[in-house]
Amino acid sequence: MSVILYNASKIKSFENLKALSLMVGETIEFATELWQDMLRDEELLEEFNYFVSNHTLKGTIACGELTLLDIYFSQMNKYNIYHDMGKNTDYCNKDRMVLHAFKQMVDMRKDPHYMVNFEKREESGMDKQ
Repeated sequence: MSVILYNASKIKSFENLKALSLMVGETIEFATELWQDMLRDEELLEEFNYFVSNHTLKGTIACGELTLLDIYFSQMNKYNIYHDMGKNTDYCNKDRMVLHAFKQMVDMRKDPHYMVNFEKREESGMDKQ
């Protein structure tokens, strides 16, 4: 008699990613593309599952010297500057920012030149030429 073991954790993770994506206004296509990239990176998948379970990031994933938390905080700062507030309001969609931080980390890990370009984009505020 043979025993078949079935682990549905990845299916559950994908369902969570789709639900979160739709909840924050993203498309199924966005979720599917991000999922395909996350499947190739076990650390990202583990971090995503941690986020879903705890609604916070561990911040252990990095590309070079930039961590997922660095990317997330960068997005928060851009939001604050764009809205000229200095603090995050109730209208700030932090879950959407987390998903986009995951997307940026995927892009950084796929393309070694992405981090250089990311740093240049971050320095291009309105008061700089």
